[in-house]
Amino acid sequence: MNLSRFFSPTVVSDLQDASAVLDLERRDAAIMFVDIRDFTSYSEIADPREFARVLAEYRRIVAGTVFAYRGTVDKFIGDGVMAVFGQPKPQPDDATRALACALELTTALDDWRLSNSKRGSPALATGVGLHFGTVIGGVLESGFHDEFTVIGDAVNVAQRLEALAKSLAVPLVVSDDLLRRIPGELNGSHWYRQQAVKLAGRREPIDIAYIRGSSTPRARTNDVYEAGGIQSDFQVLLPTMPCARPSER
Repeated sequence: MNLSRFFSPTVVSDLQDASAVLDLERRDAAIMFVDIRDFTSYSEIADPREFARVLAEYRRIVAGTVFAYRGTVDKFIGDGVMAVFGQPKPQPDDATRALACALELTTALDDWRLSNSKRGSPALATGVGLHFGTVIGGVLESGFHDEFTVIGDAVNVAQRLEALAKSLAVPLVVSDDLLRRIPGELNGSHWYRQQAVKLAGRREPIDIAYIRGSSTPRARTNDVYEAGGIQSDFQVLLPTMPCARPSER
């Protein structure tokens, strides 16, 4: 029961068996960070009960969407959420599911923001950073509180991309490392793209793509994501990807 609060049902059975997937090893994974903008300022003035309600709603939306795409909630950090696709066992479609999840999240969280605004609650914006790379994953022992997690440069990059989303005032920033791993033919979905972006604390620059505001693609069963109305000098065509949640296929 405790495991099911953090992991998707497909992962829980592996963890219950205490199989070798718990051992620390290098693996490829997609890492996602989600964060609420200006949440610290809000927490300083919010009524405790309202504060708890808002945070719980937000976490339910994020965790529920991550689980729907067979991802793992690695940890909650206040208003931040770290999720992993490919932990404890990598799958060929980890990058595809991670991006589909991120796109649906941007829409779901924007709907949540508008709903809060209509009922007089704070309209809190959110941001998502998504990256794909090699991590060390498994149980990290501390002697008192062991942790099932992933560590490595890929985690740091994903967190920096989420921070970059805030700087750009956009809901989603994705690394080119992740986009290159999504198979399929090119379609007419337009994203903003920027090359050789410097990230804080990292020597090597990174290529990114991002979406803006209400142009976030919406998921439609048996269809494809389409980001309409975006025009930029950094346009890029992304591969076709299925939009139905894995649980619906």
